[in-house]
Amino acid sequence: MAEESKQPVPPFHQRFNIEVGIDAAQKRFTNRVINKMEQDLPNLVNHTTFKRYGKAMYNAATKLGIEYSAYHTYHNYVRNNFHDSLIVLEAIYEVLAADNPNEPEVLSNLIQYAISLSETDLGVEWRDGVFWPSGAKLLDEALINENLKWLADKGYHDVLVPFEKGLRDFLEAMQKPERLGDTVTDVYEAVEALAKRVTGRDRDLSENAELFISKLKLSEYFKKMLKDYTDYANDYRHAAKLGEGKKPLLRNEVEAFVYTSGLYIRLAVQQSA
Repeated sequence: MAEESKQPVPPFHQRFNIEVGIDAAQKRFTNRVINKMEQDLPNLVNHTTFKRYGKAMYNAATKLGIEYSAYHTYHNYVRNNFHDSLIVLEAIYEVLAADNPNEPEVLSNLIQYAISLSETDLGVEWRDGVFWPSGAKLLDEALINENLKWLADKGYHDVLVPFEKGLRDFLEAMQKPERLGDTVTDVYEAVEALAKRVTGRDRDLSENAELFISKLKLSEYFKKMLKDYTDYANDYRHAAKLGEGKKPLLRNEVEAFVYTSGLYIRLAVQQSA
């Protein structure tokens, strides 16, 4: 009788029922990538010539907004900071993708491997050379990824910039919950910018809402939905301008607001095509 195939051994923390919080999991992810990058990065970017390694590190320093040093390595730039490590990995991927179509895949596999070892959800996903907040898969694909591609392809730079910034704010809110308010403001500004394009009027979305819905040939129900959407966003935007305190936002609620914004962007792009 053939020997039964061995079942995969569960991770150590599962076997011993050890709970690992997100802060610890993110720190472990950072360290795992440091170990792999210190070992593999020099060969990956032809460290013997130093040119491409220096180019990758220069891009990392620039994306971090710190001074570049030829003596600094990946470890120096990451500084055991989870979000810095994400920024640096994106910067290195950008350099690799520009020079060799095969090397980015090696880096992507390294990152996916480190994510797979995580003891809990890190709150991020790696897709096509960029980290994004993890969330509902179908919504991500339909309302986030496709929107980013459409906006970039159609040259909607004034819409793309605040929408991407809002997504970055949402990612940073994992460590800084106060950034949830910035998320609401930024993705709302993206929809507002798109409404200005559709209507041809440089007005606030609350003033443009009726014409926006009319131009898109949507039903009256969307007019009511858009009013609630604008009221929600303006409540926080105006409070921020006045320096007033607001009740802390719930992450899942803000995530839903991001997807609602994506829905309006998707509708507008499709209806305007």
